[in-house]
Amino acid sequence: MNDFWPKGWKRALPNFLGEDFFSSFEQFENLDPENQNNQQTYPNKKNLSGIHVNIYESGHELLCIFKLPGLKLKEVDIDIYEETIKVTGSVFVDDHGFRPIQQEIFEGEVERKMKLPYPVRHDKIDASYHHGYLIVLLHRHIRPNESKAKVIINDLEEN
Repeated sequence: MNDFWPKGWKRALPNFLGEDFFSSFEQFENLDPENQNNQQTYPNKKNLSGIHVNIYESGHELLCIFKLPGLKLKEVDIDIYEETIKVTGSVFVDDHGFRPIQQEIFEGEVERKMKLPYPVRHDKIDASYHHGYLIVLLHRHIRPNESKAKVIINDLEEN
């Protein structure tokens, strides 16, 4: 029993400090302090917000850097829609055949969805993985200036 997190805390404070803020605390809701291997308590749970990201801007480009050590590149999906980026995949720590005694590093499915400062092109995305960092370069979607045709108003009062 965890004395620090009352039951139903997430329902009591919906969307306080943003959706991703509270999802990072879900793992602590039912923690047993006597259980040193709490990773096994949640074997099928996705790590929804444990992915840390930095976003940088230069001109019409966004550089998104996700910290994902142990990422399985074959299982990564990057979805872009207008002003949203979503990264899903799995992380895995290669134990080289050793038997785990204590596991504190997250392994399993990860997902991070976030709003970008402006719409980006989904047809021009550059992604690479280096030293545990997923680096995604996005390009701003610039819509051409559409000249609006003048609306002609018919004068029905003229005879």
